[in-house]
Amino acid sequence: MTLVLALLPQLLLALVGVALAWGMTKLASRFWPPEGTKINLKTIVSLMGNMVALPQIVFGFAMVDIFVYNAYQIHLPPLWIFALIFMVTGGIVIGVVFIRAIRQEWGGRNL
Repeated sequence: MTLVLALLPQLLLALVGVALAWGMTKLASRFWPPEGTKINLKTIVSLMGNMVALPQIVFGFAMVDIFVYNAYQIHLPPLWIFALIFMVTGGIVIGVVFIRAIRQEWGGRNL
């Protein structure tokens, strides 16, 4: 029960991040021109809004590691490896989205 009570705030904060990203996307879509750009702005705003949940996932992993060690005297893989995997994966995803957006915008112009 202690594990659930400790991880519940992390889960709730991650869900709040997802809800905020969804709300930002819906609200911002009212102000975007329908054919104003070729970039999919909804995807970019949604992706950037969900980045708020990533630290909560890392904190949740740290808390689970603490509880597993206290209960079974074993550690999960080190926290820095878990955080590094998340940061590299997030950086790759953001990089791909922005590169695609830049290429789409440059492809639409007559240079």
